[in-house]
Formats: sequence, C-alpha cells, structure tokens
Amino acid sequence: MTQPSVYDRIREKIIRNEIASGEKVSIDALVRELGVSQTPVREALHHLEGDGLVMRARGRGYSTTPLLDEAQLRSMFEVRLLIEPWAARVVSADRTTNPGRDLLGLVSSFADAHPDVCSRSDLAAHDLEFHRAIHRATGNGFLMNAYEGLHAQLHLFRLYAEDIASASTLQEHREVAEAISACAGERAEALMREHLEQAMHRFLPSVGGRPDGRELPPTGRILPKA
Repeated sequence: MTQPSVYDRIREKIIRNEIASGEKVSIDALVRELGVSQTPVREALHHLEGDGLVMRARGRGYSTTPLLDEAQLRSMFEVRLLIEPWAARVVSADRTTNPGRDLLGLVSSFADAHPDVCSRSDLAAHDLEFHRAIHRATGNGFLMNAYEGLHAQLHLFRLYAEDIASASTLQEHREVAEAISACAGERAEALMREHLEQAMHRFLPSVGGRPDGRELPPTGRILPKA
C-alpha cells in the first residue's frame, strides 16, 4: 500500500482539527512527528496555503485558517448551487462520455469500505472524488477551475464530528449517479440541487446556523436548457 505523502498527512491533521483553526503550525514539531526533513514539510505547507487551509504571515510563519462561519458556508453553497446541478444535467446527455457507471462504482466501493461510520478525512476524499468526476466529465475547464478554487471539501469537513454516519451522503450520491447513468438529465439536476441543499443543512449546526434560515437561490442553472 502506498504511504500517504507529507502533504496528505498534514492535511489530514488539519481536517481532523488536530491542528486547531487559527493555531500556529510548528514546522519543527511536524519534522519530528513525521520523521522527515524541513523541505517536504515546507513544500506541503506551500500547497496547503494554496488550498486555503493554512496562511503565512511575514515573520510569523504559518498558521491554520479559521473555520468557515455561517455567511461563508452559505456563500460557498450558493456558488455550488449555480454550477453543480447544471453539471449533473450536462453529463447525463451523452452516453459515450456518461460517467454514471464510474460514479456508482465510487459510491459502492466507499460504502463497502465504510459500512457504518467513517473519518471526516475519508468522507471528504470520497466527496471530492465524486463531485470532481462529474465536473471533469463536462469537459469544461473553466468549471473545473472554479470548483477547485473553492476547496469545498477541505473546508467543510473540518466542521464535522470525527465519526460521521455517511449513509445520507452516500444515498444522495447514489441517486445522482443513477440518474446520470440513466441519462435522466432533469432528474440528475434536481437531485444534485437537493443533495447540496441537504448537505448545507447538515453543516449549518456546526457554525451556529439554522437549517430554516435564509432561503437558498431559486435555481441551480447557469445556462439555459438546450
């Protein structure tokens, strides 16, 4: 089995809140803990800065970024609701590039490996892989760049408890994947929107928000139907 990289190991520590939000990151401590030199640690922190998980201040080194607040959480989901339901509909249209079978495989593999609960980092990795596969299948590089810039999973899953009952997320993923596989674009679009709304409501209590608060955008479509 391939050993996780220094980047992966530090990222997991941040997602699991082993390095708390707003806490100074000690390079020397990470060197001792991970048994590596300073160079790979510094390279990992540079990449994590690009992910928005750490920030660097001149003369003060690195510290972890604060957790999302309610306004940031809602804003992130508003952006996702603009692009992801549309993406789910688009990839359902062409049987030759339809990613439905691969998406169903991702869900089944994760469910088999995590029958009850899973760590936040494991679910974050699955969620990233699932949504990224849909965006990649659109062939739209601008959409991919916009989504990657959000680093949504890395930020969101810092809000979860360590042991996550993943059944709801996986069921929603499975329903989206089934609709895409069946080339049911309208249904895939509606299910993706519902999945994102439900996901936001699952995260809201972690930031002191109420699921019955401000309304979400009325549409997840950024382009008109063909």
